[in-house]
Amino acid sequence: MARFTSMTFGSISGRHGSAVAVVMKNNKNVLKVFNAPYDPKSEEQLAQRSKFGFVVSRMVCLKGVFKITFLKNGGHNHGVSLAFKTAVTGTSPDYSIDYPKLIVSEGSLTVSREASAQKTTGNSVMVNWSTELMDFSIANDKVSLVFFQEEEQAAVFKQNCTLRSVGMITVDLPVEWAGGNVHSWIYFSTPNGSRNSLSSYISRIQL
Repeated sequence: MARFTSMTFGSISGRHGSAVAVVMKNNKNVLKVFNAPYDPKSEEQLAQRSKFGFVVSRMVCLKGVFKITFLKNGGHNHGVSLAFKTAVTGTSPDYSIDYPKLIVSEGSLTVSREASAQKTTGNSVMVNWSTELMDFSIANDKVSLVFFQEEEQAAVFKQNCTLRSVGMITVDLPVEWAGGNVHSWIYFSTPNGSRNSLSSYISRIQL
């Protein structure tokens, strides 16, 4: 790599034959040998790119959720990374999401021992979680729920919708989701929102 000043042409940038000229922040010219980017596009690399593209496309509807639940760890990008590592099944190009393995929140707060969801009337879903052996210190933890409609590729986020000590809540989901498969997750947060729990997959129900 060499530095030079051209009295005739002034600052020079771009590729010139086998060399490339770059203008630095200090207005100095740097001339170096051009090396073409190495991109062998092996089958393994192409499969990884295909897998990553699949995950990104499937996690778009959860972008707003991830921005909140993974705020301290990179937001949406962190959620996509976790999905890529833990929740993808199949081989290229036939990938799918293993929803029970999808993580929508993480943290050190105590998780629920048990949780269940069932359709009640219309598009209403009742969610229950265990309050047995619940320590007094976590009774006022806030409950958040995430619902994902598989066919519509749409999500509903019910953040801080009730308290852990209540043990149940009924949620109205969009009428457009009728007849579809809905996946659900639950996680808990401290009253001041400083810590979350790891999310727990509840179940898949059909509205």
